[in-house]
Amino acid sequence: MNYSDLFMQLLPEAVLVIAALVLLAVAVAVESKSGKPISNRVTLSIAAFGVIVAAYALMCVPNVGSGTALIVMDPLARTFKMVVLGLGLLAILLPPARSEISQPGEYHALMLFALVGLLLTTGTNHLLFLFVALELASLSLYLLAGFSRTARSAEASLKYFLFGGVSAAFLLFGLSLIYGFSNSSTLTGVADALAKGPPSALVMAGLVMVLTGLGFKLAAAPFHYWAPDVYQGAPATSVALISAASKVVGLVVMVRFLMIGFHSVAGSASWGNMAAGWSLWLAVLAAVSMVFGNVLALAQKSVRRLLAYSAVANTGYLLVAVSANGKAAAGAALFYVVVYGLATLGALAVTAAVERDRDDDSPSAFAGLIHRSPWQAVALLIFLMSLAGIPPLAGFVGKFALFSSAMAQSTYVGNPGLTWLVGLAAIMSAISLYYYLSILKQAFVVDGETTMLTTISAPHLIAIVMPAVALVVLGFFPALLLEPITAAVMDSLAKI
Repeated sequence: MNYSDLFMQLLPEAVLVIAALVLLAVAVAVESKSGKPISNRVTLSIAAFGVIVAAYALMCVPNVGSGTALIVMDPLARTFKMVVLGLGLLAILLPPARSEISQPGEYHALMLFALVGLLLTTGTNHLLFLFVALELASLSLYLLAGFSRTARSAEASLKYFLFGGVSAAFLLFGLSLIYGFSNSSTLTGVADALAKGPPSALVMAGLVMVLTGLGFKLAAAPFHYWAPDVYQGAPATSVALISAASKVVGLVVMVRFLMIGFHSVAGSASWGNMAAGWSLWLAVLAAVSMVFGNVLALAQKSVRRLLAYSAVANTGYLLVAVSANGKAAAGAALFYVVVYGLATLGALAVTAAVERDRDDDSPSAFAGLIHRSPWQAVALLIFLMSLAGIPPLAGFVGKFALFSSAMAQSTYVGNPGLTWLVGLAAIMSAISLYYYLSILKQAFVVDGETTMLTTISAPHLIAIVMPAVALVVLGFFPALLLEPITAAVMDSLAKI
């Protein structure tokens, strides 16, 4: 691959880098001329335009790259780069309050750099490049978490950075052990090395370390301790990007890593037929995440912290499907993580609107929301019921596909397969309905202030309406997204 071909493959990322540099230059020019920071509306517009152009550039990039390529543009990478750009655009459209962000130029530039790292992470099968891209995204997200310069935001950023540093150490050490075993820096090279003989204890230790690092990115228990403080203390826009786009990319990386490089050492989590391997390890993480996330969410007095523990629980649901070790189950997990991202991003957008008016994010702050802002109350209903998995919304379709594919992949005559894990997931999902309904009870049943909410900006309106519409449409027509994702998984993992 020559340099012109390489630039073509990196065209979307190049567009985002150029947009970020332009944004910084314009911000400096405006501030030096007027003595005041550039308007948030201007920086938001430049950042959003850059993401839209990057999405168009992505459609112009041809498919290229094999398992040994540094840059891979297969259907899976293309599909989820577009998903990341879409979620990133919605996060950017959720404008930070001026009280939260004093330098919007730098803030939105960091968001673009984070998107660059996330895009690069999505489209590679190279171990070292994967680590570098993931850390580029992570460093930007650490800064975004602490950008409001309040004590709570600084605490959130510090915890995120410290836990992230530990996870990066686990990830890098694990990758080095895997490289030492396989003498290859690509996932296909690792798979070839594993095919030649049984894996050593060293490479399995490396795999566990990598899964530990990825567990942090996904907020899986017990690697989730950063999440509640970050969700509560960071600016809402930062939380939206962390909770939606970052989780999507983390799952894509996990699916690629396990199903291309380590498919032969999956083991089994099936009841009565358990065997050591990453499938059993993920099943344990799934069970712990579902129980911890849902039980701790019941006790929360902050909606942001509640959504953080909801994120932990939803990671558990995702790992149920991944532990089934099948392409159909992986496709269902990737569909659900997109649905989850839309629902969480929308819920955060409504929470941000309420919080700015009431300076409070407790459930009681939502009291009487149906009278203060009926359309936001209805949108909140869609988001939370989708997270709970209530039909006919996309969350129900996602959870049904998730659990049914896990059962179908692992269950056969005489063996209950993952019935134990899917049963636990169903029970925990039912429990989650309680804390989602506690918020909706405040919004629809409890009387509160009748003063209308302050009018929100057009971008903020889009950040609420678009996810709500998408969740309703995907609930009735899930094939619009589920079929392309399943086809991308089947094509990109065809050799397995």
